[in-house]
Amino acid sequence: MGRKIKFLIGLMLILLVSTSTVTAQKALFEMDDPVGDDYGPGTYVYPTSEQFAPFEGVFDLMKFRVSEEDSNYIFRFKFDTITNPWHAPFGFSHQLIQVYIDNQDSGATTVFKKGANIKFSEAAPWNKLIKITGWNVKIFDYQDDPSQEIEPVAEVEARALQNEQTIQVQIPKKMIGDLNSAQYYVLIGSLDGFSYDNYRPVTKEVGEWKFGGGTDTQYNPNVLDVLVPEDKSQKEVLSKYDSEEKRLATLYPVGNKSLISNKIFLVLILLGVILLFFVIIKYRSNLLKE
Repeated sequence: MGRKIKFLIGLMLILLVSTSTVTAQKALFEMDDPVGDDYGPGTYVYPTSEQFAPFEGVFDLMKFRVSEEDSNYIFRFKFDTITNPWHAPFGFSHQLIQVYIDNQDSGATTVFKKGANIKFSEAAPWNKLIKITGWNVKIFDYQDDPSQEIEPVAEVEARALQNEQTIQVQIPKKMIGDLNSAQYYVLIGSLDGFSYDNYRPVTKEVGEWKFGGGTDTQYNPNVLDVLVPEDKSQKEVLSKYDSEEKRLATLYPVGNKSLISNKIFLVLILLGVILLFFVIIKYRSNLLKE
């Protein structure tokens, strides 16, 4: 067999392998977040207790990624710093992560439980909530009763990948539903076992165990970092609360751009494979003579 046809067949095999690999580990959505913005609306400062050292970066979400593999979804949250001073079994102590998901028609625009002090866009109500701490992972539906205690999900795998500064959570697809056209609200708070929904409060004056830079009301957000659409800024979104008018800040969802890119990439690969196949068939006789 001639060198040209061997080369073309080899190239086609490489493309086929690449296609199957992308399909097996499909990224449904990923988004970078600015570094150094773990300050809520721009005014929040860390508590003074040494437990919060190095007093920056612990709540600074740098990247969020959702992928699927076999029967599971894999959520990854990259932080500037991950510490575990309280020896949580999953390898991180401070981060309280909530992912509110919009992947069906019905839903809610208020938080599941009081604590975060925000609300969601009327255009994208959430229907599933994943609550992640260093001790457990819980999944809620918007129709669940907030007053009823829900047990942690036993089928979930969660751990801190220390070398990558990443918290990874693996969840069976059946617990969440289809995420191919999902939108997300990603909230990062400070875990406090004694506060509403485990959100450590942000008060006007900083304290040993409380964040400063707030208003001493239930209207300033208790979230320290969030994902926002590219046409908005975190400072702008989280500062839109008003204590006097009793108005909460409204969050807007992110999602799905990488899904479009993946589909285009896969289509281009398949078109390339088909084109190569027809080239080989058309010029097969000439290539074999060489």
